[in-house]
Amino acid sequence: MPSGRKRWNLHDGPQGSLRRLRNQLAEDGCAESQVVLAKQLLEEKCELEADKISNFKQALDWLICATEQAHPEARRMLSRCIRSGVIDEDSAPIVRAKSCLAASRQETVARKAARDLFASLSNGEQYITTAQLERRIREICATTLRKGPGEDSLDDETPEEERSLDEQALEPSKLQAGDHIHTNGTIRTHDVNEDYPDRCQNDDIRNLTVDNLVSAAVDYCQGELPLVSYELTLTDPSVKALDHIPILHQAFLHPIVFLQVLYLKLLYYFGSFSFRLSNIELSVLLICYLSVSTDSLYHLVPLVFYYVSIIAMVICTFKMLLAKRQFIDFRKWSGLFLRYSDGNLQPDESEDLFVRNNLTPFVQFFLALFVNLFLYPFIATQWVPFSEFCVLSFCLMFLTLISFGTNGSPYPDILALISFGINVLAKYPYEKDTVVHQGWRFLDLHISNYPSYILGNSIEFCLNARVFFSLLIPIILAVMAKRNNWQGVLKYTLPHCVTLSWLQMFITCSHGCTTYGLIRGTLALVCTFLFLPLMGIVTVTLPIIAFLQYVTMSKLLYTLTVLIWLVVGLTVTCFLAKSESTKKFVTPFQIAIGLITLIYTGNQFAVNIQEDGIASGLIEIIGDEKSSIKNLLKNEFITDYEDSLYHINWDDYYNQCNSPSWNEKNMATTQMKCSILDGAHVNWSGYVKDVRVKNVRNQWNTFASWLPQIISEYFKCYYGEEFSSLCRNDVSDCEFVQTVAEQSGKSCHLNNYNE
Repeated sequence: MPSGRKRWNLHDGPQGSLRRLRNQLAEDGCAESQVVLAKQLLEEKCELEADKISNFKQALDWLICATEQAHPEARRMLSRCIRSGVIDEDSAPIVRAKSCLAASRQETVARKAARDLFASLSNGEQYITTAQLERRIREICATTLRKGPGEDSLDDETPEEERSLDEQALEPSKLQAGDHIHTNGTIRTHDVNEDYPDRCQNDDIRNLTVDNLVSAAVDYCQGELPLVSYELTLTDPSVKALDHIPILHQAFLHPIVFLQVLYLKLLYYFGSFSFRLSNIELSVLLICYLSVSTDSLYHLVPLVFYYVSIIAMVICTFKMLLAKRQFIDFRKWSGLFLRYSDGNLQPDESEDLFVRNNLTPFVQFFLALFVNLFLYPFIATQWVPFSEFCVLSFCLMFLTLISFGTNGSPYPDILALISFGINVLAKYPYEKDTVVHQGWRFLDLHISNYPSYILGNSIEFCLNARVFFSLLIPIILAVMAKRNNWQGVLKYTLPHCVTLSWLQMFITCSHGCTTYGLIRGTLALVCTFLFLPLMGIVTVTLPIIAFLQYVTMSKLLYTLTVLIWLVVGLTVTCFLAKSESTKKFVTPFQIAIGLITLIYTGNQFAVNIQEDGIASGLIEIIGDEKSSIKNLLKNEFITDYEDSLYHINWDDYYNQCNSPSWNEKNMATTQMKCSILDGAHVNWSGYVKDVRVKNVRNQWNTFASWLPQIISEYFKCYYGEEFSSLCRNDVSDCEFVQTVAEQSGKSCHLNNYNE
């Protein structure tokens, strides 16, 4: 065999192997190796200035990477490098180094945790998905809930738990990664848009790079909810939970989820509302101001500001409720970064900063509340729907009590419930309560071992109870504020004061409420939430009823036909809604059918009005059994209806019914014979000698009492007469009547429709 010369491989000894190992560790993200390499580059003596600057820039890169991993020595060395003046301060490496030093320790730890999180989820790829991130956050929150408050925190997990979480999250993405493998802590990834320019921002699953997670960490440290969180669903349900179902089917297929999604949409709508007015809105307000006379400004301006304060309070309340929901998601981000920071993160700092960043709605709310209570004595009460405001205050009071009192846990805050109950007891009108007035008005106190006698006979219970409960309120608020080293002032006490403010609004508005107004407001609220789930069924049922009303059949057959067609219609629409190709046409189809049916029935009603007049058309729709409403419709403009009715004369009635009932012994026979005359009209003529008003019936006045007070006054003035007209009719004491009417806020009446 031919023998060649032996080849010798030259090695630089163990120092070269150590240097290569240190370079590999530095590229893998070892902060200690990065600092050692930076020291070597800075201490290396170079003859050329260009080599010195090159080593300095490379050392800066290593120090920046180590500083971003919260290495203390790297931070000090980086500060000395900036002050050394080797390169220009306006150069990119120095600017980047200053930006790194400007970050607080909290932000540095969060950045490192974000990179570790990305390395854990990416499995060597260049990106992760929002689904992976959402799943990891939910797993960490579930692990925290399983441990309970008395056990160790999440950063003390066992290796088995940590390994299981990593294995569950390390799922490969559906898309292929780039050619370059991510190296943790060496250099930053360039702009994401350059790698994925065609990705869809509105997709449910989106790709995230390390820069996205680092940006989320920066937002978190600044007390802001990360932008990535808006693409995740950390708290159920999601706003898009029912988007796969047609709109008209969502309500009756999933009524509870539908109401929850509707509540979330209200939160996001009012949460994004801004009090800044555009130029067009300011112009409209200026035109409205100029169109009002000077005499009306005295009454109009306080009323307008009163309504504006109510609207501002409602909007600010929804802003606070949205901030509360976002705070729950923010705490889940705290658990995520705490898990990957090895316990070095201080989540309380970021959470307190988040609370302070969302104090603006609270300030605006209490300012609007002050304006509202200040203007209350100066407004015209007849122009304010206190009943509706009372129902609104009642709903927002319990909504804020439940939302602010749960703190993300299924159990309410006991102190908040106790404080709310004590506030109710402190503001209860004991002096108007019959039981308290008669039985508890005076306390019969007896002292043991002394002669028995009444001690507190002159102490009123209502006064003592109100003072006692009022003194308890600040004590409970102070206990709530003392939580978490006085951090409860912003987290517990201030939100609870919002609930107490709506309680005060409820009490204030209740003084101007009416029974009909409360019923009206409650029905409006309930019917709104009941009609929405039934809207899809109504659009299917209307065409059936409109068609069958022109078919002659018995009531039983009519009812069965409606039910059968209703089931068939719902089955067909649900079948169409399940198909991907037809579900997008179901909602427009139902709306079109409903509009066609509405137009058709409206046309039939218009034809009846043209033929018989509006009153006859309404009476025909109402039916013969609704006599009270028919009487309400009978006035001076439906005389044609009166003329078309059947009348009997007085002589026939007297001979057949009146006289026999007194002359014959069996009055029941006459009553049975004349029962056919029930509801008939009798014509008679004669002289009236004496008139007494036995009762007065005014259906128009009854109808007006169901309307809000502001609309009721308009209604009375439009159809009725002013109280000033009484003086023209020579009514005695008309000036007294006018004075009472002005003081009570009444300007018109409907006495001309008395029956």
